Amino acid sequence: MKILFLLIAFIFQTKKIVDEKKWIFLKEKDGIKIFYHQTVKNTINEVKILTTFKTNLSTITEVFKDVVSYPNWVYKAQNSNIVKKISPLEIEYYNHLDFPWPIDDREIVIHNTVSQNQKTKILTSVSYASTTIIPKNNKHVRITEFNSRWTFVPLNNGLISGEYIFKSDPGGSIPVWLINLSLDEGPIKTITNFKNQLTLAKYTKINSLNILN
Repeated sequence: MKILFLLIAFIFQTKKIVDEKKWIFLKEKDGIKIFYHQTVKNTINEVKILTTFKTNLSTITEVFKDVVSYPNWVYKAQNSNIVKKISPLEIEYYNHLDFPWPIDDREIVIHNTVSQNQKTKILTSVSYASTTIIPKNNKHVRITEFNSRWTFVPLNNGLISGEYIFKSDPGGSIPVWLINLSLDEGPIKTITNFKNQLTLAKYTKINSLNILN
C-alpha cells in the first residue's frame, strides 16, 4: 500500500512539473509571438508560437493538404511531395530543405495527422519525423528528430487563435548555440507566408474535407 501511495504521489508531482513548463518570451513581430523552453542546458530549445488568423478552419486544412505547394510558404522548403496517404487527414510527406552554403541541405519524412473536435471545432495538426524508409540523398542530412503540434481555436470575434509548438534537431555538425540563435527566424517567415497562402482563392473557396467552420 505504501508503494502504491508513493507511486501515485510521483505521478501527480510529475504532472505538476510538466504543467508548470516555463516559456520564456523571445520576441514579437507582426502579431507573431515567439517563446522558447529549454529542458536541459546546452540542448536545442523547444519553441512556442502564438498568433491569430483571419480565415476559416477549412481554409487552413486545405493549405496543409496541398503538400506540393509547401515551398511557397514553409521556410527553406525546396521540394515537398506526399510519400504515403493513409487517409484524407493522415499522410506522410517528404521535405527537402535548402540550407545556406557551406551547410549541407536537410531532408525529412514527416508523419502528419489533422483532427477536429466536433463539439468545440478546435483543429489540431500533429507532426513527427517518420521512420518510413525512402532512398536517402547522399548530399543531404536526414533529420530524424522532429515533433510539432498546431492548435487552432475559433474565437468569438471571427478570428482563429493559433498555437504552434515544435522541437527539431537538424542533425549534422551545426552547434547547438547556433541552432537556438536562429530558431525564431524560420517560424516568423513561415507563418507570415502561411497567412498569405490563406488568402488564395484555391483554398478559400473549397472545403474538400468537410471541416466545421
